[in-house]
Amino acid sequence: MMNTSYSKLLRKVITLQRRENLIPPESSILIGFSGGIDSSCLAVAMLKLREFFKLKKIALLHVNHMIRGEESYRDEEFAKSFAQKLSLEIFIKRVDVPKIAKEKGENIEACAREERYRVFEEVRREENFDFVATAHHLGDLVETILLWLTRGTGLEGLLGFEPKEGYIVRPLYLATREDIKDFAKKEGIQWVEDSTNYDLSYTRNLIRHRVIPELKKINKNLEETLLRMREVLKEENRLLNELTAGAIEKVRKEGRKAFLELDPAIQRRVVVQLYGIKNFKEVSKIINRIKKGDKL
Repeated sequence: MMNTSYSKLLRKVITLQRRENLIPPESSILIGFSGGIDSSCLAVAMLKLREFFKLKKIALLHVNHMIRGEESYRDEEFAKSFAQKLSLEIFIKRVDVPKIAKEKGENIEACAREERYRVFEEVRREENFDFVATAHHLGDLVETILLWLTRGTGLEGLLGFEPKEGYIVRPLYLATREDIKDFAKKEGIQWVEDSTNYDLSYTRNLIRHRVIPELKKINKNLEETLLRMREVLKEENRLLNELTAGAIEKVRKEGRKAFLELDPAIQRRVVVQLYGIKNFKEVSKIINRIKKGDKL
């Protein structure tokens, strides 16, 4: 039986673990720690559930992206202090994201994410940890789905992200922002606020602070509703992937004629798989060329 004295957040972490077998026993976990409310609550939650998970080791990893000037170094110092209070080992890595983004000609947000996950995997390997736990939660999942929906996407975009992807695990996957705020208040958890979190020039912030509150006026249980929708779409996507795999085998053997006999939905998926292209317009162009006589 689940301990009813656990907070809502801890109960959701336990539910996810039992459902997905997220973290095997005797694992060592490296927590991606920004110092914000989400990662601070994740660190405390994993410590409280250390025996439940049968964890061998827990440590923190803070990546200073060097984007926000002095604030970046304030966050770094907070991370060190937080780890010390919890008697946790912490790894600090500095990455000059603005410089790298400029050199690559990339969007700074995308570059920061890319570098952060690169560092996660680098430290995980070097320090022999089994998994990296990130503080992504149900609110983040909803934002991701709405972001992809706005930009235009197929089923994959509407699935957002998984609770476990390779060596990345997301124990807070079922928790809402409200669950996290309640847990922080109940446990007296301290955190630092990223000043860019309220900058509406960032698309994700616009969705978080303007779009989602309006949608929740229509459906107060928006997060849970989209999670259920995601589970249905995930099953349908699995079936379509199986059909696509069979179609690809047939096309490899029989060529263009077999491709033209496929349902349009499967044609699109075959092109995405064979050409590695996700842009809808590009996929449509390739299909039209094949119809006009091009070979696959």
